[in-house]
Amino acid sequence: MAYPKQGPYPTQPQPQVAGFSAQQQQGGGYPPQQQAGAYPPPEQGGAYPPPQGQQPPPPYYPQQGPPPPQAQQQQQVTTTVIQAQPAVVAPVRFGPYPVTITDSQGRQVQTILDYRASATTHILALVICCVGLFLFWPALCFFWLPYVMDGTKDVYHISPTDGNVVGVYRR
Repeated sequence: MAYPKQGPYPTQPQPQVAGFSAQQQQGGGYPPQQQAGAYPPPEQGGAYPPPQGQQPPPPYYPQQGPPPPQAQQQQQVTTTVIQAQPAVVAPVRFGPYPVTITDSQGRQVQTILDYRASATTHILALVICCVGLFLFWPALCFFWLPYVMDGTKDVYHISPTDGNVVGVYRR
């Protein structure tokens, strides 16, 4: 089935918009045409030339000339001092076992361990005494046990070259 051929759509009058001419509304397009008495468009070269008889304004930043001459030239002497920086040494973590350190003479040595009674040692001996007095009296005989066990004492690390204490591991 064929549709009947129809003509063009009827044209409707366009409403007038304030500030635009009928030519601009009809497709006069952009840029709008120059009207008599309007300002001329700016030149492509930049700013307008200064009015006749006037100098152009000075530039924003003042021009700097050569530096003023000095009456006396002085020689500058630069001295560079180079100092040896101390070596950064990672901290040694002291524990219940001997540690390898660098002694005061630059040699690698292993520390000597010295076990000494600490607050932990005394508290454990007191607990054994209290248990012996109040609960099980034969336990009173073993109050001395924490004083002979290395696991309840602090560990002092001693340098073998000079005998100084270099670190302590506290329990």
